[in-house]
Parts: sequence; structure tokens; C-alpha cells
Amino acid sequence: MTAQFDFILIDDSAFDLFIYEKLIIKSGIGNSVRPFNSAQDALEYLTGVGENLPKTVILLDLQMPGMNGFEFIDQFDLLPEQIKDKIRIYMLSSTIDTRDIDKAKASTSIIDLLSKPLEISLLKTILTS
Repeated sequence: MTAQFDFILIDDSAFDLFIYEKLIIKSGIGNSVRPFNSAQDALEYLTGVGENLPKTVILLDLQMPGMNGFEFIDQFDLLPEQIKDKIRIYMLSSTIDTRDIDKAKASTSIIDLLSKPLEISLLKTILTS
């Protein structure tokens, strides 16, 4: 399988960023992986790259200090369509809070809510279907 996407990882856990980056690279599903430990930094990156952004998958942690995953989505929704059309967002969480789960499912910007720890085999299946 040839890598079709660039990845942006947004998580306040340095450990999770490190592990997911290594797993994505090793699995061959990503052309490149750009980790961010701040949702605000990731948003600034997206705004800066603009329309030059390649097809990108964002793996977004729900619970983070500063700007959480839902606050990121609120700001993401304000970006131009030319940027948003190139991005697929999967939210990552270990939450069992049904309000968070329902809110993620109701968002038109979030493709799916995936459980932590992320299984790369599941992500591979999702991205190739």
C-alpha cells in the first residue's frame, strides 16, 4: 500500500505523539508526520500552509490544556473550504462521557471518534476503505 496522506498529530502527551509518529511511519500509511503538542500551534500551521496543504489526516486528542479538541474543531470550521476539503479529522479519546461521544459524532468535521490507545491496523483499515 502506498502512502496517500500526510499526518498531523495533535496531542498534549509527548509519549503518545512519539509512539503514534513511529507507528504511522513504520506502517507506511503516511507520507509524513507532523506532531503538535498544542492545538493552537497546529491551527497556526494550517493557516500558514493554507491551500498548499497536501491531503492530510489529523489525529486530534480530545482532552488537552489550553485549546481542547472541540475548541480546535470550532476554529477549524472557520478555515476556508480549500483547506478544509483536504483534511480528514479523527478524534482520539479514552473518554466514556456520552456527551463527548455524542458531540464528536454530531460534528460534521470529525469523521470518527477513535479510542485510545490508537490501533494502527484499525487506522489503516479506515483509511483504505
